[in-house]
Amino acid sequence: MRGPRPRGMAPRTGRRPVGPSAAPPVGAAAGNAERHGVAGRPVHAGQACKHVVGATSVVAAAGGWTVWRLWAVIELRRVAAVILLFLGVGVGLHLLMDPLRGAGQPSTAKAMTLGAGLALSVLGLIGGFLIARLPKERIDGVTDHLEDMVRRGAVGMVVSEADADSLGRLGHAINRYLAFVKDQVDQSHMTAKERQIQLKVLEAEKRHVEAVIHAISDGVLVMDAFGDLVLTNAAAERIFGFTFDVSLRKPVEEVIRDEPFLELLREMHETGLVVPHRTVEWVQGSGENAQVWRVILNTVVEGRKRDRVSGVVAVLHDVTKEKEIARMKSDFVSNVSHELKAPLASIKAYVEMLVDGEAADEAEAKEFLGVIAGETDRLGRLIENILNLSRLESGLIPANKTDLAVTEILRDVGDVMTPQAAKKSIRIEADLAPVFFHVHADRDLLYQAVLNVVSNAVKYTPEGGKVSISTYLENGSVVVHVADTGCGIPPEDIDRVFEKFYRSRRSARAVGGTGLGLPLVKHVVETIHGGRVTLESRAGKGSVFRIFLPAVR
Repeated sequence: MRGPRPRGMAPRTGRRPVGPSAAPPVGAAAGNAERHGVAGRPVHAGQACKHVVGATSVVAAAGGWTVWRLWAVIELRRVAAVILLFLGVGVGLHLLMDPLRGAGQPSTAKAMTLGAGLALSVLGLIGGFLIARLPKERIDGVTDHLEDMVRRGAVGMVVSEADADSLGRLGHAINRYLAFVKDQVDQSHMTAKERQIQLKVLEAEKRHVEAVIHAISDGVLVMDAFGDLVLTNAAAERIFGFTFDVSLRKPVEEVIRDEPFLELLREMHETGLVVPHRTVEWVQGSGENAQVWRVILNTVVEGRKRDRVSGVVAVLHDVTKEKEIARMKSDFVSNVSHELKAPLASIKAYVEMLVDGEAADEAEAKEFLGVIAGETDRLGRLIENILNLSRLESGLIPANKTDLAVTEILRDVGDVMTPQAAKKSIRIEADLAPVFFHVHADRDLLYQAVLNVVSNAVKYTPEGGKVSISTYLENGSVVVHVADTGCGIPPEDIDRVFEKFYRSRRSARAVGGTGLGLPLVKHVVETIHGGRVTLESRAGKGSVFRIFLPAVR
């Protein structure tokens, strides 16, 4: 029969003890060895060696499975370090504790036990240091490599993947992650470059659009979805009296004070999805200073379904002159009809009187015929003025220029206008220089221009007034000076009397006309002969016209 198995020995079950739980602690093994001494006698040096061998067997059996598992994944030097760690620490602790429990042991045995325990402890510490040192060295190497990559701005492999341990697998995972990050960074760089190119293209297009908008003479105003001013041009700044740099991103209500125009913008913003385009007329100001604008309103629609108004664009075109021209044309037709109808009515009346034999004698018949002839001339002059202006503007009348004396033309005009002035008791005073000033001009056209100026002076001068005609030389130009004591021209009409069809309200009420005489004068003098026409006038004090023509040297 087999005796009882000593404590600390694994039972024979046919299986290898698994894990540290299969053996008692190292301290317990040391205690059992002490208690099972022979008849309780102290343990000598030989017995101590046996205890060392037994403790070593116990530690080896407890760490066998762990060593077997580590062998497949850790290099040989780390296995040796682990063995040294287990042996040194386990046996060292056992030997160091054993003398403390056996106070009666000889000094030699105690010294040997302490020495062996100390040596094994030192070996265990060295093994632990090696175990701790190896990963640290590799981690330090990885850290240095990462810092070098940061300095170079590189992304790549940081840990060797040859090792099969946990650190190697971690390195493999880190490398894969960094490769993924590198791909993402490269893709981000490409995307950023594309965005930069797109941004530059958009900025160039924006500058181009802004340049076009600023070059437009019409006012342009752009409002965003929140009612803030985002774009405008110099014309719009003049119209509304604001500065865009100061008013950028401000609510339109703070920039524009005209409530009717603001109402147009609000209405367009609210109804832009239904009516995306509108053209309306907006009147700025009132009275004679009122300006009429044609406002073209458009909405900017966004969204996949184009169901969101993101802004309103307003373009303002000044149609004040167009309205005025339309009005003047209407007045012209009315005036021409009246001017044509008046002489025709006189001619018809006197002809009917002659046909009916209402002339008592030959002298009265001649008087009737004289009236008919005068009205016929008047009608002919009216038609001639209309035709001449049309021909001059279209270039159908050639200018036959020769060197001629201006004084002769003034005398001829004075002779023609004297009978008409005499009917109103108007004096025509001609102060003509004895020296003839010559100009290079078309005689018929220049005669017509001077005749129109003198005719207007007589027409708008009341009875008993005076018309002065003179000529002189000034700064290399021959000046024709015509002054009257007529009703004058209001200051607001002075700049417009040379426009076609334009007649001041006061002149229109006082005397009939077509508004073509002075435009013809300006065209003949300035366009054909390279001169200029000036006007000075005061309401109720008369007018002074000056015609400047280059003198022939």
